[in-house]
Amino acid sequence: MSNLLHYFTLPFLWQGLATAVEITVISFALAIPPSIAVALMRLSKWRSVRVLLWPYVWVMRGTPLLLQLLFWFDILPTLGFRVSPFTTAVIALVLNEIAFSGEIIKGGISAVKSAQREAGLALGMSRWTILHRVILPQAFRSIAPALSNELIIMLKNTSLASVIAVDELTLRSQQIVAVNFEYLAVFGAAGALYLIASSAVTVLQSWAERRLNIERKQVKPISQTSHVPVVLDARSSATSARFLTRLRPRRALPRTSATEEVADVLDEVELEMKRTHSSQHAELAQQLAATLRADVGALVEPFVKIADVRKTFRGRQVLNGVSMDINAGEVVVILGPSGSGKTTLLRTINHLEQIDAGEILVNGKLVGYRRTSRGVVPVRSAAAARRDARIGFVFQHFNLFDHMTVLQNIMEAPVRVYGRDARDARREARALLDWAGLSGFENHYPHQLSGGQQQRVAIVRALACHPRLMLFDEPTSALDPELVGQVLSLIRELAELGMTMIVVTHEMGFARACADRVIYMEGGVVVEEGAPDEIFSNPRDQRTRRFLQIIHAGESIAP
Repeated sequence: MSNLLHYFTLPFLWQGLATAVEITVISFALAIPPSIAVALMRLSKWRSVRVLLWPYVWVMRGTPLLLQLLFWFDILPTLGFRVSPFTTAVIALVLNEIAFSGEIIKGGISAVKSAQREAGLALGMSRWTILHRVILPQAFRSIAPALSNELIIMLKNTSLASVIAVDELTLRSQQIVAVNFEYLAVFGAAGALYLIASSAVTVLQSWAERRLNIERKQVKPISQTSHVPVVLDARSSATSARFLTRLRPRRALPRTSATEEVADVLDEVELEMKRTHSSQHAELAQQLAATLRADVGALVEPFVKIADVRKTFRGRQVLNGVSMDINAGEVVVILGPSGSGKTTLLRTINHLEQIDAGEILVNGKLVGYRRTSRGVVPVRSAAAARRDARIGFVFQHFNLFDHMTVLQNIMEAPVRVYGRDARDARREARALLDWAGLSGFENHYPHQLSGGQQQRVAIVRALACHPRLMLFDEPTSALDPELVGQVLSLIRELAELGMTMIVVTHEMGFARACADRVIYMEGGVVVEEGAPDEIFSNPRDQRTRRFLQIIHAGESIAP
C-alpha cells in the first residue's frame, strides 16, 4: 500500500498524466471543427458530397487506432514530414476522432426539428447564421453525453501512443516497471491517475448537461429596467383605422394623383397623432406611416402580385396557375379544405418553397428569384432577398427557437440579421411583449409557455423585424379553444394598424370581422374571391357553398 501511495504521488507519473491530458485536449479541440464539416457533408442534399467522405469514415472506424498510430509514425517521414512522436500522436487521434465525432454530430443535427430551420429562414437568416445560432446549439445539447464519452475514450487511447515513444503516463509506468518490476503498485497508481482525469471529464459533462438542460432552468427574475412602450393604445388604433378608411379609396386614383393624396393623408394623420396622443403611444403608428411614405407607390399598386404560380410535389400539382393581387394595408383571408394549396402558397411568397412556374412580386420585386431568358430562376442566396423583402411569417406550430428565451427569440433576427443595436432591440422587444399582454415572460423558455402565449411570442418575433407583409399559416389551429381568442385579438389589432396580411385560417368569425377580402381555394386553384359578406352570405360557386356548409355544421356541433 505504501508503495502504491509512493508511486501515486510521484511527480514523474503526474508529468506523464499531464502529457496525456495535453494530447487529449489538443486532439479533441482540433477534431471538433472538421467533425462538424464532415457531419454537414454527410447530410448534404447532393449524393456525390454525401458519399465523398464515406471511405474515410469507413477506414477510420474499422481499423484499430494502434495500427493507425504506427501507420502515421512510419508514413509521415517517408512523405518528408519530420514531426515529433507527440505531434504524430495528435495527428492520428484527430483523424480517428473526426470519423467518430462526425457521425455523432450528424445524428445531433438530424435530430433538430426542420421547423427550427424554417423559422430561421423566414426571419431572413442566412444558412450559416441558422447553423451556428440555432442548429448546432440544439444539436450539442443532445449529443453532449456522447461527446463526453469520446473525450474519455480519447484520454484512455493516449496510452496507445506509448508504442511510438510518446512520453506519456503509460510509457513512464512501463519505464519504472522495467527497472523495479513492481507491476501492481506502479500500474495501480497509473490507473488511479487515469481515473482522476476521466472523473474530471465526467464532472465537466455533468456541468455541461445541467447548463444545456433548459427544462430544468428556473425563470430568472426580470430586472426593473424602465423602458418606453412603443405600442398603440385604443385611441391610436382608432386613428390608424381612420387613416386606412381614408387611404383605401385613393388606390383607384391615377398614380400621380394617388401619390399626392396619400402623402397628404399621411401628413394629416401624423399631425393628429402628435396632437391627441403622447409620443410614446404614437411611435409605432409613426413607424408605420414612415414605412408607407418610403414607398407611396405600393399603396396605389398591388403590394403582392401573384401571377400564374404553379408548384408540384412528387408529381402532384399543388398549385395550378394561382393568380391574385393584394394591396398594401389589405387583410386577405384564404379559406379552403386541407390539401388545397393554401399553406404552400404562403410558403412560396417568401421563398420557403420554390415555384415551378409563374412569378411572385412583393413591393414590385421578386423574392429569391431573378429574371432570365428562360424565365425566373432562383438566386444563389435567398437569405438577402428575404431580409430585404421584410416578410413576417407566423407558423401553425409557432416554431420558436427552443433553446432561447422569449426575449432572445425576439431579439435574434433584429440584431443578427438587420444589425440593430442590442439595447434598442431589447427595448422594443419588451414594449412589443407589453402590447401582446406578455410583460413579465421575457426570461421564459418556449416550453414554459402555453400554446396561446407561444403563438403571441411568434407574432411579436415577426413584428420585431418591422415587416411590411405578414403571413399567418393557420395561427390558431394548434391551440385549445380558450386560447384562440388571445391570438385572434392580436391579429385583429394588427389589421387595425394597417399591416398588410395574408391569413390562412378556418376562423369564420375572424374572417367576417377583419378581412377586406376572402379567397376560397380548392385543388390548387382560386375558386372565388370577394368581400366577406359576399362570400359568406351568397357564394357563387358550389364548391365554396359546400365547404362553408361543412364548416358551419362543425361549428354547430362543437361543444
